[in-house]
Amino acid sequence: MYVISKLFTPISYVRISHPEKRYFDFVLPIITSVLITLVICFLPNKVNLIGKDSLVSVVNGILQILSGFYIASMAAVSTFQKDGMDDVMKGDPPTLKGDELTRRKFLSYLFGYLAFMSIMMYFAGGAIQLIQGNLGQFELLKASWLKIGLVFIYISVICNIIYTTILGMYFMIDKMHSAPERLVIHNKKNNNQDD
Repeated sequence: MYVISKLFTPISYVRISHPEKRYFDFVLPIITSVLITLVICFLPNKVNLIGKDSLVSVVNGILQILSGFYIASMAAVSTFQKDGMDDVMKGDPPTLKGDELTRRKFLSYLFGYLAFMSIMMYFAGGAIQLIQGNLGQFELLKASWLKIGLVFIYISVICNIIYTTILGMYFMIDKMHSAPERLVIHNKKNNNQDD
């Protein structure tokens, strides 16, 4: 079990708790994937889901690039030297197992999760592409409701990656470079001179 817990450490990001985080993790991806799935279902010309020039092949091309970006971002966060990176986040800090997270730890979890998910989805998409000729052999997969459900799940995970990436970019662009608040005490000097 100890080895398995190490393998799935990047998924610990999902267990981080914060009131706004559920919007990036679930609410926005689900709303977006419902809209995209409806568009795919009702377009007059059929969208290829697998195969050459298909949804999966386009997404895999993007994931191939993004996975490297996420790993580089993890390295940047780990080595970034700035005051405040190792302080607990301001306001209502995110927590993991009851512990308040520092900005460095939160971003490490975030980009670790994104790297893990993009690699997993890349290989899942690649596997689907490789076995596409065999998928037609299964009667169950010919059911339109199952196809729609699988497309919805696939797009939901991709949308989760997109919105979590936007959250990471927000922290990398804005929050990592904002100056931490400092308490400054000015000394008053008496410059009274005797006549």
